[in-house]
Amino acid sequence: MIKQTLLKTLSYATMHMTIAIIVAYVLSGSWRVAFAIGLIEPCFQTIAFFFHEHAWHKIEAREHSEDIHNSVIDSTSPASGAVEGMLRKN
Repeated sequence: MIKQTLLKTLSYATMHMTIAIIVAYVLSGSWRVAFAIGLIEPCFQTIAFFFHEHAWHKIEAREHSEDIHNSVIDSTSPASGAVEGMLRKN
């Protein structure tokens, strides 16, 4: 899961930096200023994004394991009545 999160983070960083540089250039008219703004802020944002994604993966994994457990307990199958009947006879 960490590898996928890291790849997603790098993809996000590339997208974020490209957009930030373009917006900073449009606003400032200077490539020097655009690269300064467009590289610094997205670097910090990208680091925050990695930890944000990692935290959400942990939350989703915890919820998924709870869902599986509950679905097994609450599930019924066509054979459950027959199995229950066999168990009650013994």
